[in-house]
Amino acid sequence: MSTSSPAERAARQVLLIAVVLVGIGVVMVYSSSSALAGSRFHDAGFFLNRQLMRAAFGLLIMFGVSRVPLAMWRVLARPLLIVAIGLLVLVLLFGEGKGAQRWLPFQLPLAQLRFQPSEFAKLALVLYLADVMVRHREVMTDWQHGLLPRLIIIGTVLGLIVLQPDLGTALAIGTISLLMLWIGGARPVHLACVGIAGMPGVLLSVFSSPYQMQRLLTFFGEADPQGAGFQIAQAELALGSGGLVGVGLGNSMQKYFLPEPHTDFVFAFAGEELGLFGTMSIIGLFIALALHGFRIAAGARSDFGFYTAAGITMMVSVYALLNVAVATGLAPTTGLPLPFISYGGSSLLLNLCGLGILAAVAREQEDKSDVRAALSPVTWRPTATSAISRRRRRRLNFGVG
Repeated sequence: MSTSSPAERAARQVLLIAVVLVGIGVVMVYSSSSALAGSRFHDAGFFLNRQLMRAAFGLLIMFGVSRVPLAMWRVLARPLLIVAIGLLVLVLLFGEGKGAQRWLPFQLPLAQLRFQPSEFAKLALVLYLADVMVRHREVMTDWQHGLLPRLIIIGTVLGLIVLQPDLGTALAIGTISLLMLWIGGARPVHLACVGIAGMPGVLLSVFSSPYQMQRLLTFFGEADPQGAGFQIAQAELALGSGGLVGVGLGNSMQKYFLPEPHTDFVFAFAGEELGLFGTMSIIGLFIALALHGFRIAAGARSDFGFYTAAGITMMVSVYALLNVAVATGLAPTTGLPLPFISYGGSSLLLNLCGLGILAAVAREQEDKSDVRAALSPVTWRPTATSAISRRRRRRLNFGVG
């Protein structure tokens, strides 16, 4: 008979779902990229080998991070955000990429690696907001002293990402930030005004970037399916060809037509090869991950744990929702990866690190020691029973607690 606590079980469930999603990702990356890898590199397993190494390293990081005391992340929250902003500045000066400077190259003795600072900034901003909303919990409803200073920091991060240019990532991180501010007590009317005020900046970015404008025109059906609209047309054809159970692993036909089938549109190829059953299983795993994440948040012993768990859960959920929406034609192309499944190192490693922190929040529920309090004696205090905490936690209690 199991003697594990509910917190331990919640942590294990989160880690298990992550392992399953990563496993699906490795399979789908190989299946969708083998033809491209064979023609470009004369090695059908080129992308598979890289993704396997990243997956193994990422899972080790996730399990290791899950054992790090949660308060350590609170101590590191501000330094990590400063590092993230510095990296976002560096990528504007020395970055690489096709049409956008999104990756920083690092030359190692045996190989050159590329790192995407916006993925690091995403997680760093979640930790920063979780920390700052605890420090300023009493004034979060106030525009001048509570919300505006946070918006300046968020706006700095988003502005640097837009300059790459990478509007899709900026919009996703902005959405996550506003959701965190909402559960942190910010007034909905203030957040609505922020969203409206940000629209001119979005439109300016779209009109000043030809490829962003083309993506928008493609979404509204004003692009040639054989030209600018080719990518989304092929993705929709892949989804429609899968039927109920798919055409079988490795049997996709659309992977021979798209230039990068293993990245942003890997969900469409999962639909073609695994069918509706496969795509619904993937969506079900993300829903289960979100439910476990919000349960962990609702049971956190500290407000920092609550905000961190909720923020990380929304971080993964927003990206998954947007990617699926793009692949199914419900949203304009954003260039966002499907967490844990799309090919790529930065997104995979940072998302797995985030889930490791989420598991650490679950384990914190059973930790009765004062070790964490010693790390932050002024601001650390469990506030699960405070009126403010109860009121804010109810914003996440959609029947999952």
